[in-house]
Amino acid sequence: MTGVALPALPTILPELILALGALAMLMVGAFQGLRSVNLVNGAAFAILVIAALAVAFQPSETVVAFNGSFISDGFGRFMKIVTLTGAAATLALAIDDMAAARQKRFEFAILILLSSLGMLLMISANDLIALYVGLELSSLSLYVLAAIDRDNAKASEAGLKYFVLGALSSGMLLYGASLIYGFTGTVSFAGIAAFLKAGSGTGLIFGLVFLMAGLAFKISAVPFHMWTPDVYEGAPTIVTTFMSVATKAAAFAAVGRVFVATLPSLEAQWYVPLALIAVLSMSIGNVVAITQSNLKRLLAYSGIAHAGFIFLGILPGTTDGLAASLFYIAAYAAMNFGAFAVVTALDAKGEHADDLSYWTGLFYRRPFLATTMTIFMLSLAGIPPTVGFFAKLFVFQALVTAHLWIPLIVGILTTVISLYYYLRVIVVMVTVPEGAPVERERVGLPMTLVVGLSALGTTLMGLVPQVFGWALQATRF
Repeated sequence: MTGVALPALPTILPELILALGALAMLMVGAFQGLRSVNLVNGAAFAILVIAALAVAFQPSETVVAFNGSFISDGFGRFMKIVTLTGAAATLALAIDDMAAARQKRFEFAILILLSSLGMLLMISANDLIALYVGLELSSLSLYVLAAIDRDNAKASEAGLKYFVLGALSSGMLLYGASLIYGFTGTVSFAGIAAFLKAGSGTGLIFGLVFLMAGLAFKISAVPFHMWTPDVYEGAPTIVTTFMSVATKAAAFAAVGRVFVATLPSLEAQWYVPLALIAVLSMSIGNVVAITQSNLKRLLAYSGIAHAGFIFLGILPGTTDGLAASLFYIAAYAAMNFGAFAVVTALDAKGEHADDLSYWTGLFYRRPFLATTMTIFMLSLAGIPPTVGFFAKLFVFQALVTAHLWIPLIVGILTTVISLYYYLRVIVVMVTVPEGAPVERERVGLPMTLVVGLSALGTTLMGLVPQVFGWALQATRF
């Protein structure tokens, strides 16, 4: 991989915008307290938009900075746009969600900025130390976000669980990084790749396994998924919405950069572990989701299953397969964010929409939210012509090209299984409720815009071939 010698600061301009913006908002919040909530939230949204624009207008060539520890390329820009879009949409939802006094905390937007900064560092990390720093910055912010509703016992429990298990996974990743450094003498991805040309030892393979375990935790892939349902259920829905999209995108970017871009020569060694993770995630996620009566837990297991589908694109070890995974991540971000946004819109009115029984007859009470939720459920199930169908199609095509038949068959079978619980949500919403329909408040404008745009993207993104073309171009390392 060749780099272009450019000054370092322009290369990290999006990260600088987030870091300086977060510090400025912290000072505003510290001096003005709760009075600054709306100001900080709005300014943080603008900061994320400006950072996304800075990413979009970065040079198209690959740029390596800070002695090779930071890289800016098409792959990173694609993933950063997905991450920043999810973060900005989260803050747009928070405008209405923070209407309740107990959730008015200026720290929320600042933590979103800091977590997004960590994710951007993960995406552009070009050595093990930079990867770990980005992971920890993102994780520490998410631990606090999960427990930010201090008066809620479930939220406190979710934050504690996430912290304890997250610390364990970080330790595994750091141990794996130390093993890799011990056997190769370098932390640079390029240096590790050069070392592997002379062969790989058992110790190095163990290091890569621990590294993969730490990243798989963030992705909530089996067998590192046990925290996901409890944290998703206990954390505030707005936080769960952010975690379900942005965290996965950043962690998958790290997996793609390490295992596809840097270590293609080790495909024979890492194929079996990644294939097992993919197959188990799809199988366990979809099967357990059938039994769930809590919608947030159902979507949590759905996310575990979709993590497996995204891993399928990585298995061939080709740029085409990685492009399919990138497109899947963008598709998943749109449809899953939209589904959680609908739940957030209902929770913001104090309607406690976690229980699936609440959704009975939603079409007769909230036709807009019910219609958009139907679109998201159909897309998550992979029904054409939604983007979820095309995302699965591109991943399956990559498997067919690589002649990976067993993962392909498991992917098709688990897709059929998932139809049951996704369609179940739709059936519940169209079921005629007993008694007269209850009038509810209208959804606020910011939430309406976010949900509507997510539904529009879910419907049209798969029909626009340029989107997959961008993903394909981004993987030309």
